[in-house]
Amino acid sequence: MNVTFFIARRYLFAKKKRNAINIISSIAVLAFAVCTAALIIILSTMNGFEQLIFSLYNRFNPDVKITPIHGKVFEYEGYKSKLNKINGVAYVWPVMEDNAAIRNGEYQTVCSIKGVDSNYFKLNGLEPLVSDGEPLIKSQDYNFAILGAGIALKINSNIGGPFSLLSIITPRRGDFNTNDPEAIKDMEIEPAGIVTMDDIINNKYVFVPLDFAQKLFERQNQVSSIEIRMKKGYSSDDILKKVGSIMGADFKVQDRMSQQASLYKMFRSEKWASFAILSFILMIAAFNALGSLTMLVMEKKSDILTLVGVGASKSMIRNIFFTNGFLISAIGTIAGLVIGISLVLFQQHYGLIKMKGAIIENYPVVLLWKDVLLVASTAIGLGLITGIYPAYKSSKVAGSKE
Repeated sequence: MNVTFFIARRYLFAKKKRNAINIISSIAVLAFAVCTAALIIILSTMNGFEQLIFSLYNRFNPDVKITPIHGKVFEYEGYKSKLNKINGVAYVWPVMEDNAAIRNGEYQTVCSIKGVDSNYFKLNGLEPLVSDGEPLIKSQDYNFAILGAGIALKINSNIGGPFSLLSIITPRRGDFNTNDPEAIKDMEIEPAGIVTMDDIINNKYVFVPLDFAQKLFERQNQVSSIEIRMKKGYSSDDILKKVGSIMGADFKVQDRMSQQASLYKMFRSEKWASFAILSFILMIAAFNALGSLTMLVMEKKSDILTLVGVGASKSMIRNIFFTNGFLISAIGTIAGLVIGISLVLFQQHYGLIKMKGAIIENYPVVLLWKDVLLVASTAIGLGLITGIYPAYKSSKVAGSKE
């Protein structure tokens, strides 16, 4: 066994009377373990929520979305057939979306009316999220609406029955006097289901057939966007280039990440803010280790002088205390990694912590090995930095003997 490592290990693990130095060293090891485990758990929880939210949005948001740069709507028929011919495109959906008021008796709120294809919910995999009623927006020539759960709650809507009809109200296009009753367009529709996703979608959207929305907003043969779903195995970058060449410079073509850029940035910033806060706490643990190592150098001054007397070099003395600092951080880090990874994996596979009244049963966690590597390297790095000053101090003590 290496003499330097042997002596450093003896200083840390040898059976001896407990004193302040031993207690501080133990606290430092414990602090490294707790902070490392907390970092793994919190980063995994952030990953879990990020994956959950984006999985919901990935059902709702298309792989590619086309919107006009100028104006709100455009004629889509000339583009639809060309887009369908792109290799890798599975579905092309025209969408008519605009704001309106929705009323149920004395209850009323503002919402976004989204006119979509009759197969929109089925082909997007949204049918399981319809928590009440059924995912139906058109049956032959009869129109239905699917309400976001928040909208349904605000207007006290019932699904089915003779008194369930809702009024959708929007200003008409053209020049009208504000007192003119013809300035307001009011169309009735029956709710068929309630969809439950995240709060933004729940409190914003009402889904209706495309032709109903076009008639409501007086946008015959016009849409506000075109949504594209890709086939599996195809690169979005290639399809984005092909779509961009077809649509031209007057249209904005976005992939999923661009559509939710602000949400993605929010999750990234929250994750790294949490990492920074816990790393700061880990730094405090490193200072505990620094204090215990510095006191250990002072306590072992006679040992250092004895080692120098039998021929130990200054570099050997320095390495003993540097290794001691490394051992404190390494033991704490390894213990924390084992605890953190074990708890995360147990939660992933067995769901130790439940979420009552949520869209999923268990608290979401996702373990990413790049996060494990980052946490381990941060903790070990702080431990290595911690050992520099005590090592320097011990070499000064050794130098006084020479």
